Amino acid sequence: MISKYIKELIPGNSRIIIPDFGAFMIQDTPSGKVISFNDFLKFNDSVLLNKIITSEKVDSAKGKESIKAYIAEIEAAFKAGENFAVEGVGYLSKDGQNNINFEQDENAKGKSKPKTAAKPKAEPKVEEVKPKAASVAAPKVEPIKAETPKAPAAEPKPQTVPQPAAAPKTSTYINNSYTNNKMEIKTKNNKTLTTVLIIVAALVIVGVLVWMAIDFNWFGPFKTAKEAPAPIEVIDTTPAIDSTALADTVEVTVEDPEPVIVSEPVDLGSKPCHIIAGSFQVESNAQRFQDDMRSRGYDAQIITRNTGYYYVSIKQFDTRAEAVAEWRNMTIDNPNLWILIK
Repeated sequence: MISKYIKELIPGNSRIIIPDFGAFMIQDTPSGKVISFNDFLKFNDSVLLNKIITSEKVDSAKGKESIKAYIAEIEAAFKAGENFAVEGVGYLSKDGQNNINFEQDENAKGKSKPKTAAKPKAEPKVEEVKPKAASVAAPKVEPIKAETPKAPAAEPKPQTVPQPAAAPKTSTYINNSYTNNKMEIKTKNNKTLTTVLIIVAALVIVGVLVWMAIDFNWFGPFKTAKEAPAPIEVIDTTPAIDSTALADTVEVTVEDPEPVIVSEPVDLGSKPCHIIAGSFQVESNAQRFQDDMRSRGYDAQIITRNTGYYYVSIKQFDTRAEAVAEWRNMTIDNPNLWILIK
């Protein structure tokens, strides 16, 4: 039955976690959904549990018992050397190195069928109409009649044409108007050149005044105080422990290593001992690191202190002894971990 719930959850989720066992990771691709299995992601995100509760109308305790029974079925198949079929999803198996492998069922891809293209409509045939040959009638040729020559016309007598009166002399007037026009053009050119020189001189003077004002800071007394620019947010890319937080430390020896422990007043509402994996000045960086730790299966939490830093805790304990014991096991792979008692 739980295999059916997993199949129903695949279309609307990017991962489906089987608590304390592993997770199915779903990725959408052009060819359909690609499903893989991650046996490191084991924390309960309540997606599968809520599906069982709503589908079977049971409480949380019975839902968890159903999940444990389902895991027991899978482990029994592994011990018998058989694959475990998740109906409509794929097959789980375990190799000789105790790793869980997964083979996806092709039907789980959900690939949509391509639409068939509509057939193009046949174009109507157009019949060619051949033009009929036009009949051209041959032109009629009429015979040319010979004309009798006519006598030449009498030549006209020459007539006397009255000569026009002599035009007055205008050379002096033309010379005077040409001289006046030339003087007017020179005057206009001189005015244009003078205007250009004045504009250039004004620009030079303004430029010199602006340069002197900037160089000698003439406008300093008249400037109003401006607010200081907001500081640029610096993003921490590497988790680091601030040196001011190491107030209560224990001496470390080569033979018996001890963790760095920072103590603060105990908050009775939560577990006081935390194993810290990273500290950040920017809250968004701490949240991204928290999501990364949760994707690896840790119950990561963000803890704040009066130092202004954001600390990412990956494990919490009630006693200092439990925290130190777990710290020694974890520092084999990650020596940068430390303990905060809050």
